[in-house]
Amino acid sequence: MKHFIRAFQLYGVFSGRSTREEYWMFTFIYMLVYLLLTAISTAFESQLFQILFALFSLGVIIPNLSITARRLHDAGHSGWWQIAPFIGLVFAGIGVVQASSTLSLLAGIALTFALAIVLLVFLVKPSDEDNQYGTKPQP
Repeated sequence: MKHFIRAFQLYGVFSGRSTREEYWMFTFIYMLVYLLLTAISTAFESQLFQILFALFSLGVIIPNLSITARRLHDAGHSGWWQIAPFIGLVFAGIGVVQASSTLSLLAGIALTFALAIVLLVFLVKPSDEDNQYGTKPQP
């Protein structure tokens, strides 16, 4: 839980580094809360839970982006890599807009998955020693 709270304490801090443990524990707790709120919202069909779900989703965007950038820095990569999978979505979107362009749609989907795999590999890489983003964080 401390990693989840720390991500909110470093709200909007895109510089520096975060360890694998910090990133993945934040992600694990985020997913648990997300699934719990989704289940409650679906089960009760209550406006209150849907509002809580929406507020939680909006409130976690910046901490999620910042901890991902810091994790990428820790692995020795730019934080901008986290937007790489969305490049493929642009091509997929072009394929959707141009209904006759199935190839563009398929290429966009393939590129999205390929870049998502690259991003995942970067996120699971062990920490680099000291790099241009700072000193190696202590666990």
